Amino acid sequence: MFSKNKIFDGESLIIKNSMEVIEIIKIIHEYFYNIFDYKFQSHKNQKLEYNQENLILFTILQNRVKKCKFIRQHFIKFLSNIGLDIKSTYMDLITLRFSPRIGKNEIGNLSPTKAHRDTWASNLFNQINFWFPIHNVTRMNSIFIVPYYFNHEVENNSVNWNFKLHKRKDKYPSTPVSNVNFNKKDKISFKLSKGDVLCFSGHHLHGSIQSKVDRLNLETRVVCSGDFNRFKIPKNLDSKSKIKKKKWFRNLKTGKYYP
Repeated sequence: MFSKNKIFDGESLIIKNSMEVIEIIKIIHEYFYNIFDYKFQSHKNQKLEYNQENLILFTILQNRVKKCKFIRQHFIKFLSNIGLDIKSTYMDLITLRFSPRIGKNEIGNLSPTKAHRDTWASNLFNQINFWFPIHNVTRMNSIFIVPYYFNHEVENNSVNWNFKLHKRKDKYPSTPVSNVNFNKKDKISFKLSKGDVLCFSGHHLHGSIQSKVDRLNLETRVVCSGDFNRFKIPKNLDSKSKIKKKKWFRNLKTGKYYP
């Protein structure tokens, strides 16, 4: 069961077999087929290689996902079903990320990412992340979290990172990151089936895992008004960023920015 108390206390939750998410995945596969003219299969997909044509086509796919009203409506229904108050919930865009197998170049405007807290970028510490693949993933090709650092600071480059440069410069990271080499035993990763959704605090240190197969996943994040009055929200430990990215988040009912 989804619980904000658990999320803000550092637990990671998996919502199993969401019918709304299954419908979203069907839409993604349909979009993929319409744009690329073949079905995406993570275990034997050899066609989604880095080249100029695929770069253009995948960017079209990512933009279509961001703007898709059907995907948004299904995910709002998912959020309502797990107990979020839609009137007080503000959501970022739903984005599609391609994580290529080891040794292959990424495609699109979101790359596999080193360890980071999302709060280094947003500066909103009541942020909750939702991450879900469009196919089954193992612990070897999903994402990792480093639970120890939920309550401990870690070296990072948030003091120099600038989101505007990500929009203007090719290969500029979408978030500040940490270059610390974390022990494998300190990381946890997740096995998820198609239709499962991983939920965790944006304050958690987490990052991408690449393996011998490609991966496509969807992700978004929410903030809710009133959370600071009702829950114990994680405190800033190590973010040097000063700007709160409130305009990343729009109310699910009114479309207004997070106040």
